[in-house]
Amino acid sequence: MPWIQSYTPVAGSLAMSALVAAIPLVVIFVCLAVFKMKAHKAGPLAVASALAIAIFVWQMPAKLAGLATLHGAAFGLFPVFYIVVTTILLYNITVKGGQFEIIRASLAGLTGDRRLQALLIAFCFGAFIEGAAGFGTPVAIAGATLVGLGFRPFYAAGVCLIANTAPVAFGAIGIPVVALAGVMGYDDAGLMKLSTMVGRQLPFISIFIPFYVIMIMAGWKKTIEVLPAIVVCGVTFALAQWGTASYLGPYLPDVTASLLTLAALVTLLKFWQPATVWTFDHEPEFSGKESHDYTGAEVFRAWAPYLVLTIMVLVWGIPSVKTSLDKSKLVIPVAGLDNAIVKKVSKPEDGAKKVAAVKAEAAKQAALLSPADPKQGTLAAGLTELQALEDKVLVVEQSLPAGKPVVTAERLAAYDAVDKKQKDLQKIQKELVEAKAVDKAQFKALDKALTDQLPAKVPAKFTFNFMSAAGTAILIAAIISALICGVGVGQFFQVLGKTLYDMRWPAVTVASVVGLAFVMNASGMTTSMGISFTKAGAMFPFLSPFLGMLGVFLTGSDTSSNVLFGGLQKVTAEQLGMNPLLTGAANTSGGVMGKMISPQSIAVACAATGLVGEEGNLFRFTLKHALFLTTMMGIIVALQAYVFPWMIP
Repeated sequence: MPWIQSYTPVAGSLAMSALVAAIPLVVIFVCLAVFKMKAHKAGPLAVASALAIAIFVWQMPAKLAGLATLHGAAFGLFPVFYIVVTTILLYNITVKGGQFEIIRASLAGLTGDRRLQALLIAFCFGAFIEGAAGFGTPVAIAGATLVGLGFRPFYAAGVCLIANTAPVAFGAIGIPVVALAGVMGYDDAGLMKLSTMVGRQLPFISIFIPFYVIMIMAGWKKTIEVLPAIVVCGVTFALAQWGTASYLGPYLPDVTASLLTLAALVTLLKFWQPATVWTFDHEPEFSGKESHDYTGAEVFRAWAPYLVLTIMVLVWGIPSVKTSLDKSKLVIPVAGLDNAIVKKVSKPEDGAKKVAAVKAEAAKQAALLSPADPKQGTLAAGLTELQALEDKVLVVEQSLPAGKPVVTAERLAAYDAVDKKQKDLQKIQKELVEAKAVDKAQFKALDKALTDQLPAKVPAKFTFNFMSAAGTAILIAAIISALICGVGVGQFFQVLGKTLYDMRWPAVTVASVVGLAFVMNASGMTTSMGISFTKAGAMFPFLSPFLGMLGVFLTGSDTSSNVLFGGLQKVTAEQLGMNPLLTGAANTSGGVMGKMISPQSIAVACAATGLVGEEGNLFRFTLKHALFLTTMMGIIVALQAYVFPWMIP
């Protein structure tokens, strides 16, 4: 018999169960924030604590708990980590070929104004690196570049951390959104909707970030002096981010937005320059913009690998190409775990009430149908058969002992018969709706009553779609880039080996964090926390971005935050009758604010700018900005929930 999820295993109390379910998250927090432990060590410890709680408190069979963890780890490695490692490989190839230095110099040589350099390098270039590589790379490279140009190290670090807010949700070729869709159980269509939803939240922050960064750095008066550049940056980036996320998917918003914004800003600077060149107080006089001897052809060649990357990901996203490549896809049920867990199992006495609710709705719908229409007559007969099947369910419910959810062969068979009949009826309903013989909304009440009644079997399938995976498109782009950059075959494999070696611990981190999320979801621990969050009621949409921020603060990664809290956001939204797309997207949109305060990001920023030992000061500097921007995102999400629900796809 399948194992039944329980949401109140601790003394029958939801609050106590939710607190115990949160222990693995507390383990991660303590390991990372208190003991300063490496993420690849903290992750497995959190997984071990989750397994122990699932087995000994939730009474989940050890086999199921282990399989759920392995299923999650496998998903973490493919497709999630596959995208990460191929992206870093492409970046390393451009560094090996010397192209990345040309990119840096071409940007630094455009202007000597520190405000415009911050827009070009911290915002545009940082967003580009975030989209192409992510995982701390943009703050390190952009921060070191600004220091090299003459920025105060503290401002270089702070500005890069805050500017990096805009692109994080779609970083590393969209991996945070891809991982979030996987945890929430969405297919490709669901992934596209999730990308669209994020694209309707984050651009409102992205359009504001250039102004905010310069305001922090130079003050109000000096910010207004470069308002044309700020407007061009913010509007171009926000529109490109929205358009790409909404119509092309989650893989390229950062790449397209950053490149278009760079192009727009460079074009503006050919026709407009601020009245005065602004530099820092510690700089005695304007020393002129950095010059370089690279030709236009050399600069184009340096950027070419990322043009190839954009083209390859776009081609891979074409539906006909994806369908063709997907012919080799393997969908492998996880033996021993697939459909071995059921949730939403009612107590027999509650099941009897749900039988009455379904029968009442079926009778009501049958009465609305016209017997003169053969198709409607068929549907009416099917509704009568459904009521007969419900009578059989009632007999089973009345034969079971009251007070406790239970799964027996007879109860499962009765539910399966109702489920099959519902699917048959939905096909007829769809045909009638398409023929405009009936209104689609007419059947919502019956569908809801059946959904509330039927327990849900939890599928566990591993999809291996190597050919159509985004990581394969990036891998091909990396191979082409090696040819463009003059990296030979031997050097290519040397870079590949070094990349795999350097990413060995991040692989452990990703696999363990995703495994943690899967076992928490499969055991019901996430649901326990989600139901407890429903106590926030109408405030939950406002608070959901703060969960994302907390997750990124804990893990240093929007991807990891989405994996940790994506299921919780979905469960809570469903319990509150809200669209989970809204709160799931809010997790990643709010999570971007946590990047500037996460210990890992601050450590990287300090190391890159020569501020080792100043981590505490930098944290205090960024904290107030993180809280302010997350509050803004909370207001945006609340407005989308209650004032502008049409924005939810």
